[in-house]
Amino acid sequence: MTSTAQELHPAPTLEPGRTILELKGLEKRYPGTHALKPVNLAFKASEIHAIVGENGAGKSTLIKLLTGVMPRTSGDVIWEGKPAALATPHEAMALGINAVHQEVVLCRHLTVAANMFLGEEDSRFGILQQRAMVREAQKIIDDLGFDLPAHVVLGDLTIGQQQLIAAARATVRGTKFLIFDEPTAYLTRKEADQLFTLIRRLKGEGVTIIYISHRMEEVFELADRVSVLRDGTLVGTRNIAETNDAELVKMM
Repeated sequence: MTSTAQELHPAPTLEPGRTILELKGLEKRYPGTHALKPVNLAFKASEIHAIVGENGAGKSTLIKLLTGVMPRTSGDVIWEGKPAALATPHEAMALGINAVHQEVVLCRHLTVAANMFLGEEDSRFGILQQRAMVREAQKIIDDLGFDLPAHVVLGDLTIGQQQLIAAARATVRGTKFLIFDEPTAYLTRKEADQLFTLIRRLKGEGVTIIYISHRMEEVFELADRVSVLRDGTLVGTRNIAETNDAELVKMM
């Protein structure tokens, strides 16, 4: 990355292979529904960890708990060796936990650059520094290998291109733990390849990637480990080199 991008994306503090986030009995209940039964799972620094399961398996619930969108019913989350409440999205992002969702949640009426620095425009660039913001956003986008303009309105881009911008935005927010939820659903093959290059690059920089997908070929192409959820239960975790499509489908 450029020097500026490096400043925005500080190096993770843990060595590759060490546990960055651990779930101990993480559980979520709704009235009449046990959405996520107690989950015990450790995620390692600088790994790509896939999570698979049928619709209703608990994947979306897990994402919401890890990103502070909803409170857990019980259980503990240990972040870099210390308990973490993850009570709000702000707290999760402050720790370095971020997500790129299947449905783009950025502001389509704003420019790409404004979306890249949403919430910190004035503090970083000043009210009259829009050109500087566009230049900085373009540097980051170019450095990531995305052939996209920073000055255009986000809504003028395709859904796939908007998804790439959402991924780019996550890289400039000090992210250490990045969740991708069905990220290739709207991407072309070229865009998917660009995303995969970014994911591998982030892994190389020490970022932990959680990759949620129903596309098994992508799981086997990218992941180091894979966990299977079924009916809110963690069925098991496998090293990707020691499993196959048939075993994972059976576990699901």
